[in-house]
Amino acid sequence: MEGVSPFLLSRLVDASVDGIFAFDRELRLIAWNSAIARITGLSSEEALGKSVLEVFPFLHEGHEGSFLEALAGKESVCQNHPYGTSENGAFECRYSPLLDEDNKIAGGIAIITDITARKHAEAAVHAAYRQLAFHVESSPLAVVEWDSDFRVSRWSKSAERLFGWKADEVIGKHVNEWQFVFADDVDAVALVTNRQREGVEVQGVLRNRNYTRDGSILYCEWYNSVLRDDRGKLVSVLSLVLDVTAREKAEKERAALLVRERDARKHAEEADRLKDEFLATLSHELRTPLTSILGWASMIRNGEVEGANALRALETIERNARSQARLIDDLLDVSRIITGNLRLDLNPLNLTTIVEAAVDALRPTADVKDIHLRTEFISGECLVKGDPNRLRQVIWNLLSNAIKFTPRGGTVNISLYCVESNARLTVSDTGEGISEAFLPYVFDRFRQAEGSISRKQGGLGLGLAVVRHLVELHGGTIEAESEGLGQGSTFTVDLPLAQERRDPARAEERRREVERRHSRSDRVRLDGIHVLLVEDDDDSRKLLGTMLKRYGAKVTSTKSAAEALKVFNDDTPDVMISDIGMPDVDGYELMRKLRALPVDKGGTVPAIALTGYASRKDRERALGAGYHKHMAKPVEQAEMIAAIASLVGRPQTYTD
Repeated sequence: MEGVSPFLLSRLVDASVDGIFAFDRELRLIAWNSAIARITGLSSEEALGKSVLEVFPFLHEGHEGSFLEALAGKESVCQNHPYGTSENGAFECRYSPLLDEDNKIAGGIAIITDITARKHAEAAVHAAYRQLAFHVESSPLAVVEWDSDFRVSRWSKSAERLFGWKADEVIGKHVNEWQFVFADDVDAVALVTNRQREGVEVQGVLRNRNYTRDGSILYCEWYNSVLRDDRGKLVSVLSLVLDVTAREKAEKERAALLVRERDARKHAEEADRLKDEFLATLSHELRTPLTSILGWASMIRNGEVEGANALRALETIERNARSQARLIDDLLDVSRIITGNLRLDLNPLNLTTIVEAAVDALRPTADVKDIHLRTEFISGECLVKGDPNRLRQVIWNLLSNAIKFTPRGGTVNISLYCVESNARLTVSDTGEGISEAFLPYVFDRFRQAEGSISRKQGGLGLGLAVVRHLVELHGGTIEAESEGLGQGSTFTVDLPLAQERRDPARAEERRREVERRHSRSDRVRLDGIHVLLVEDDDDSRKLLGTMLKRYGAKVTSTKSAAEALKVFNDDTPDVMISDIGMPDVDGYELMRKLRALPVDKGGTVPAIALTGYASRKDRERALGAGYHKHMAKPVEQAEMIAAIASLVGRPQTYTD
């Protein structure tokens, strides 16, 4: 430099923190500052005048080109030359040409910078980066990074495993450029993206559904973190993605389980309520008729009833007894329905005659309430295949219900006609009607529209349930309709027509047979028939004996199996009627002992089981024990007389 003394230049060079040395064209060292002496551990006296290659032997190892370029007028930079004494040192060297006063190359200058600390810092940063990258790639969470345009800039291995796409398939893509977000969640994702872009949201959790490469759907939680520079400009968004599909499924199953448990509890509570209500209703329905029966019977026994009141008392007792018998029948039918033991005896029959008989039987009940019964039979014959007793029960229940729920002066319409392949019976009334809320439950067991205490009408709520089951057993359907309370109701029964209806000759033959049977009244006498009656209940035994004697039978009454067997030693009866439930020896054991007797001692005598055990299994057990017939209590007088007559071969006499 002009105006600067050599001494000052020497001091300036010596003050530099970088090591500086110079060499001439013969590569001899001609300058050596304090910093290079500190770096190399060689003083200027030890270095000056020596060859560069002698002081720095490593330059022989292919590195000489870097410093020799200075002699060619070029500058060069190299790193990691081992200028220092420590093997861990790192240095950067800049070689420049050394010019003389004439600007000719007189040698070269080397500036040695110790970059050990910087290299250590860079190594630490790189190690930290590699460590972070390892954790990112090994994280169980999928790692996805989005650039400032919300294009994928990072797609970790865990993201590949979770979603199926490889990194090179999605890097650079915008979230809308492939089918990744579930359609219903696109708007929610777009809203969050916009909030991140505007700086409203820096951190947040987004729950949405995503597609995988194979098209399946995952429920995911996206934990998002937004990075901005010093000026607030968006740099990137880092997302950690957790697959919560299993948790979502478990939560849904738990919610569904809670709903099911709540429904089950509701149904249990409803069933418990219905049970309590049914028991209360049952108690009422049993006790109410008994009050009339016991009351009138007590007054008759005490001689307090005379004249017209006596007839009224007997009618009341009979009506209430029949009411209780029907109640018990309904209970037994429901039990058979629940256990699957209800069976039908199917035969071709004319439904018209059964409907007419039911209407005639219930007309007096309707007359008492001044209810007009209107009938409309489009055809004189609707031949169906059915059980006459069960179909009679169906029609009876529908008609009696209509009469019961129709106010005084109302009308009940009964129509029967054949439509296509069905016989359609319709019973409609102008009565109380059925509410919209209760209509779906009208055929359910033990369900009644009114509470058990406040209700206006009697019954157990079983009749319509039995009706529906009987209709379905016949292959038919039943429907209930009502416009609401006070609007009346309509019940429609469809039953399939019997095959015989399609054969005119068979149909005409059946019609004449049905009319012949319907047009006559049967009367049976048992004159000269010896009947052995075995019944442990005194009242029943006396009643049955009296009934049989009225028809001319000779009756021997016993109250135990032992007494009955003694009768066979003296006089073999023509027929035996026995109860089943008796003390000591029951009716089954009695029959086994009887069948063990010789024929001439009554071993084959016809026998009827007359019992309160009325299930199908009871009937099968009685017949299996040796009884010829099984009849359930209470039994109709005419039915019992006809059964005896058929067993002993007594012909019936018919009167027109």
